[in-house]
Amino acid sequence: MFKQTTRDLRRINRSKALREIYFNGPISRLEIYQHTDMSQGTATNVVADLLREKIVLESGSKDSEGGRPSTLLTVNPSYGHIVGVDVGETAIRASLFDLGFQELDTVSQPLSLEENQPEQVVQHIVSGVEQLLIGSETRADRILGVGIGFPGLVDPAEGVSIFAPNWGWHDVPIGSILEDKLRLPMALDNGAKAMALAESMFGGGRDVGSLAVLLVGTGVGAGIIEAGSLYRGAMNSAGEWGHTVLEIGGRSCRCGKKGCLEAYVGPAGIIERYTELARTSPPDCSGDQKEMLRSIIQASREGDASARKVLDDTLNYLSAGIGNLINLVNPQKVVLGGWAGMMLAEEFLPRLDEAVAQYALQQPFKRTEIGICQLKEDAVAEGAAALILEKFLQSAGIPLASHPAAFSTY
Repeated sequence: MFKQTTRDLRRINRSKALREIYFNGPISRLEIYQHTDMSQGTATNVVADLLREKIVLESGSKDSEGGRPSTLLTVNPSYGHIVGVDVGETAIRASLFDLGFQELDTVSQPLSLEENQPEQVVQHIVSGVEQLLIGSETRADRILGVGIGFPGLVDPAEGVSIFAPNWGWHDVPIGSILEDKLRLPMALDNGAKAMALAESMFGGGRDVGSLAVLLVGTGVGAGIIEAGSLYRGAMNSAGEWGHTVLEIGGRSCRCGKKGCLEAYVGPAGIIERYTELARTSPPDCSGDQKEMLRSIIQASREGDASARKVLDDTLNYLSAGIGNLINLVNPQKVVLGGWAGMMLAEEFLPRLDEAVAQYALQQPFKRTEIGICQLKEDAVAEGAAALILEKFLQSAGIPLASHPAAFSTY
């Protein structure tokens, strides 16, 4: 049996105190003691260490009953910076955050369909991080880490993209390729999982123990939070909601199977069904999926029968998918995100909520709230940064890794 050392206990207590200050600050020493199982003396000593290391700052005071005012504590936002990178199929977005999670800068680089080789994607990631540091005049040694959200199946422990069907990636050691170029502490994970982590920390999932965050963008996936932590499954593939089967032998999906939910509620499937039914492309023929989906929604508003039929069917498929998820996972809250998911939810959320009732069991459905991702299209980049923040909090503010003051470029 593993026996905790004095050093382990110190780190655990630091982590507890740091989490309390981070998420509940400004907060007093007494409140930290009251909210944790630490003794008052231990809490006082831990806070003294965090103050001395400038991870935490004193930020005013408040009156206390029958005694001197209590000094309030808050996390020092300038202690370090975090980079979050959203690797999408059509663009790579990199954002810079301070430790208080205020976004300081962001850069977005379009990604053509042909730019899907690992080296090309890595080049865009490194270029985005470099632009952020130069633009913000931030030294690399002030970066606590770079979090990166990838599409498909990812092994975060090994830094391997196990399967990204849209790019044909199989067991790509993307972490080691990036490590050679960035030379910064990193955390890699699936984008939907990263998005769920951010929504649970900073969005509509705060104080929700059981949460399902649905990412409907160019691809379709989900991140599931249970008891405040990401549910990963045996090999981190839990949450591949887009590849649950809606129709046996149905439409072909990019994963190589047939009948997947993604083939019906993903924008490519919506556009394809509209084209088949209307015998023409959507009004906006630029090839930009966002504009094409927006055009279909607008056409539906204007009475286009084909657009209305396709969107009605899409809501039905999406409702069935959400109903299945509620029956299987029993979340307190379901949050719909991703650019296509938010576009549909902003237009049809009341109808969607009513339709889910047809597929979910009555009792769990009554106890499930369905809403829209509060972090909007920044959610995956914020989630990727949250991967680093979570590691920082777990490590009790101890640096994630030593790293050089600069990273290599191409």
